[in-house]
This record gives sequence, structure tokens and C-alpha cells, in this order.
Amino acid sequence: MILVNLEEFLREQSIYFELYNHDPIYTNEDAVIMKKEKGFTGTETKALFLKGKSGQYYSFVTFTTKRADFKRLKQAAGEKVAVVKQDEMEAVTSQKAGAVTPLGYESAISMIVDGELFKQEKLVFAPARPDQTMVILAKDLKKIIDLLGNELFIYSEEDE
Repeated sequence: MILVNLEEFLREQSIYFELYNHDPIYTNEDAVIMKKEKGFTGTETKALFLKGKSGQYYSFVTFTTKRADFKRLKQAAGEKVAVVKQDEMEAVTSQKAGAVTPLGYESAISMIVDGELFKQEKLVFAPARPDQTMVILAKDLKKIIDLLGNELFIYSEEDE
């Protein structure tokens, strides 16, 4: 298992988070309804589980509304990456498609984060379970990644 218990980890590190339990969510439409029902706020994120040509796995975190630009992902990671097929992703992470956590991986998994996320106030995501939603402060994102020991790459839409 390459996931840490994110709720436990954040409590141990005294990092602010909100955790909401609800019916399983598998679509952005369901997420919008649940967000309204539960009353939490923040920027909705999505995570893609990627694998590089080298065999390295990555968690790519971006806005739910944004399409991944694989040329920019290659620039960020320094190698060509592709979305991991569902059966491999489930075997490696024990997660189901539609509820892939952006955070909480052991250090062997590198992180590619959309640089715009750091400018948000709160980030909303599924913590590896479709029946939970977690909210963290965007300003804590880098600290969490650093504490978990994940290598961090920044994904940027602008030309450097």
C-alpha cells in the first residue's frame, strides 16, 4: 500500500483540514450537489495517477475543470507521462477511478501540482474514498507534500 492515512497524518502534524462523510461521489455533478448539501467551500480539484517512461508514478493535481496538457506535464516531470490504466492504478494504489486522492502517498510517488492551486484559499478533494471529501488550506499544500517526502514538480500553463 502506497497511501498513508491522510486524516491521521494531518492530525499528527496539526495541519488544518475539514472532513465530510457522504454518499459516494463519482462525478463532478454529484460533487457539486454534495458540496451544496454539506456546505463546504473551496476549489474543487482532481487527481490523475500518471506513470512516466522511466516507470516513476506521479500524482497530478489540478482543477476539476481543467484538461491536462501532456506536453506541459512532460516539461514539468522531465519525462513523457501517461495516465495509468484503471486496473494498474487500482493494483498500485487500492483506489477506485473517480475517487483518486491527490495527496497522501508515500515518498516514492512524485507530485505534479498545478501552480495555480497554490493561489487558492481552500482545496477540495476525495481522500482516496468516494464517500468522503476533504478540504485543506491551499497554503498548507506544499508543507504537506514536503512532510510526506514527495518530490514536487510544478505544472504551469504559461511559457517559462
